[in-house]
Amino acid sequence: MLSVAPKDRDYLRFYFPCNEKQLVYRHCRVVFGVSSSPYLLNASIMHLLENCSPEYKEVAQKLKSSFYVDNCVAGVFSVDEIEIFIEKAKLIMSKGCFNLRTFESNVASRSVDKHSGETFILGIIWDLDNDVLKCCTNFESLTCETKITKRLVLSTVQN
Repeated sequence: MLSVAPKDRDYLRFYFPCNEKQLVYRHCRVVFGVSSSPYLLNASIMHLLENCSPEYKEVAQKLKSSFYVDNCVAGVFSVDEIEIFIEKAKLIMSKGCFNLRTFESNVASRSVDKHSGETFILGIIWDLDNDVLKCCTNFESLTCETKITKRLVLSTVQN
């Protein structure tokens, strides 16, 4: 569990009506499931990575630039590096009570859960067998008269 500093708990108040009076509670743990959750998740992960042990700094640096909300997209150059990266990344993240799981790669490894077929990563299709990224397009709805806009292009390649 990630604790909220006592000086910041006043910003995480919620009111609970109880009979005639109103009770005020303050969260002592980081709250997930509210509109600020993506920010809190990112801030919590970054704080964890910035304060990890020196022997894990290299992996922590890679993780820092690899997270998008709760997805981590990172790469290494060899199968040996995959094993080391996964082991250290799991250890680092477990210090903050985060459970890294379901690793996918275009190379088979004992630590990798999926290494063939297609998978989705951040809304894009990754063909693991050919190591190719693909967009799923929907051109059927387009006609010669369709006005091409940025919104239409983004919508077409992401559907």
